[in-house]
Amino acid sequence: MADLLFRDLNALKALSVQRCVAEVGYRGVAEEDISASVEQNLRMAIQAVKSGAVPESAQLAPEARVAQIRFHQGLRIEDVMRGYRLSMAVIQERFIEIAQNLHLGDRELLSAHRTLWGVSDSYTAALVESYRESSVRQAVRDHELRQGFLRAALAGTLAETELAARATDFGIDPGRDYRALRARPHAGSSPDRLLDALAAKLRAGDGVLTVLGGDVVGFVAAQPNDVPDATVATGPEGQLTELPHSRAVADRIFTAALRRPRAGSYCLEDLTWRTAADDPDVGAVLRRRYLEPFGTDAEFGRIVLESVRHYLAHDRRIATAANSLSVHENTLRYRLQKFEQLTGARLESTDTLVELSWAFEACPSGTFEAPGAPL
Repeated sequence: MADLLFRDLNALKALSVQRCVAEVGYRGVAEEDISASVEQNLRMAIQAVKSGAVPESAQLAPEARVAQIRFHQGLRIEDVMRGYRLSMAVIQERFIEIAQNLHLGDRELLSAHRTLWGVSDSYTAALVESYRESSVRQAVRDHELRQGFLRAALAGTLAETELAARATDFGIDPGRDYRALRARPHAGSSPDRLLDALAAKLRAGDGVLTVLGGDVVGFVAAQPNDVPDATVATGPEGQLTELPHSRAVADRIFTAALRRPRAGSYCLEDLTWRTAADDPDVGAVLRRRYLEPFGTDAEFGRIVLESVRHYLAHDRRIATAANSLSVHENTLRYRLQKFEQLTGARLESTDTLVELSWAFEACPSGTFEAPGAPL
């Protein structure tokens, strides 16, 4: 039986190639490559019939590496498996003809059928595993290329011509304007889930995003909205060559946005001066001016500063601020007076209001840290 199949190998191969080209297509694959793969499949199946032994899928890994080749040639795993089934069908048909001519018994016929089906199952499993490995490696490679491109583009380390060329590889139009993006998921979510949510909002060519250091970073054509459970910051828009500046601004916006009590998508127009509230030199001046006077009684200082914060947060309305603190209005007035006495500042002064707003922005918990600690 097997010897007769081997004798007909060339004819079986020609018929298999013909069917594969006609029914699968195999675009981009040379016919000699298809022929070589078909011959491998046929020899593998016929040898199994001859030996009567079905190899394990792991034993067929070398033969199944053709799936990785086809993957890089642009074929789907479904196409590869369909081509293999067509080859097996050709063997099955010829096998039945030979069995009828040789008047094989039912037991011998059934045994050979089982062997052929066993080989088919093992090889199919090996194909899928090989394709999966190749897909994973390609995904990792794509991820590395994406991260490398974004790091370079956001850092400004690429020459303009190279930047344009690599952007084109990612489907990005070098002539469009983009804005840098940095986003972080809130507790209960993950960076990968946030990346999927942001990427789903992008049309082809609207940006490139990835996960770096637990944050989603990259650039987009427009500021994303309606992103739940995350803080999203985008810098000013500009050409690809301006992404380093946009990224620097986006980082400042991101730091200020993290101080917001709610999730949201922010740009410079949303937070304006708040993005500069982390200046350490300004913070040191404000600490000396508004914290050090309370150095002898830190707890009292915290109570007074918390009262001042609520007073400013409620647009200096005594009744509303006192209610938010759950104290009597006169108690609040007393605390505000003590603040003015100890600091020498007047709460009617525009400069004082600006400086205190700046200080409380830098410390969203509502009070300054202990003396000497960062604002």
